Amino acid sequence: MRRFGARVTVIEKEVQLASREDADVGGALLELFQSEGIDVLLKAKLHSVQGHLGQHITVHVEDENGVRTLEGSDLLVAVGRTPNTNGIGLEQVGIRLTPQGFVEVNERLETTSPNVWAMGDRADSPIFTHVAFDDFRIVRDNLNGWNRTTRDRVVPFCVFTDPELARIGLNESEAKAKGIDYRVVEIPMSSVLRMRTLSELRGFMKLLIAAETDHILGLIVFGTEASELLAAVQTAMLGGLPYTTLRDAMFAHPSAAEGLTVLLANVPPKQERQPELLLGSRLVRLSHQVERQ
Repeated sequence: MRRFGARVTVIEKEVQLASREDADVGGALLELFQSEGIDVLLKAKLHSVQGHLGQHITVHVEDENGVRTLEGSDLLVAVGRTPNTNGIGLEQVGIRLTPQGFVEVNERLETTSPNVWAMGDRADSPIFTHVAFDDFRIVRDNLNGWNRTTRDRVVPFCVFTDPELARIGLNESEAKAKGIDYRVVEIPMSSVLRMRTLSELRGFMKLLIAAETDHILGLIVFGTEASELLAAVQTAMLGGLPYTTLRDAMFAHPSAAEGLTVLLANVPPKQERQPELLLGSRLVRLSHQVERQ
């Protein structure tokens, strides 16, 4: 809408845009929005809205700078989704719901009623089109005698901003929350020769690698063709391949995937497994978190 000439203000209640992502991702998105002339209010609380869509809307909002009034013609509200499962008779055919109202399924996407399956948003799968389609494939194949499940799926996602934001696997925030030690490498997209041919130098990519092994934990890309970069890394993750497989691969020039060889050229060495020390009656394993430099 901003590129069509409209004035745009984003009201965000969290401390950053894309609150589930790392702080550097949120910062990069904020910088992008501001460069486009989009106003962004962070840590904002919405008090009230008056008016009629398409005519005149007044929004009263409070942020760190106090209470302010915003005026415009239209309001787009993005607050997530809730399942529409109440009162449609599911309990009459033995289909249980989760406490959140989604249809309860097992890893084969079978409901609690025989020969009834659920998939996509209704089954509380991650809310992406590609996940719903994969759910369909699982159900289709199981109906044809196979035994496919949702167990251990590696789910990618992409936000089609310009440039794109894409991720697969863990980011740093999630790795820390799970207590997973990791190594991280990062380069600006300007280091990828494909980006130079496109004159699209904004953004960065970073990859998380397990601290004591060479297995890939996750990839985050903010840049042009980010969604295409995910495929190579996702394949390596699905195959349990070490990052060195991608580092030593020869990708076509100039392609976005070629940037992976640049990214992985200087991965920090693996941590040696720390010894276990017996202190008194307690067995203590020494470990530490590898922080990004």
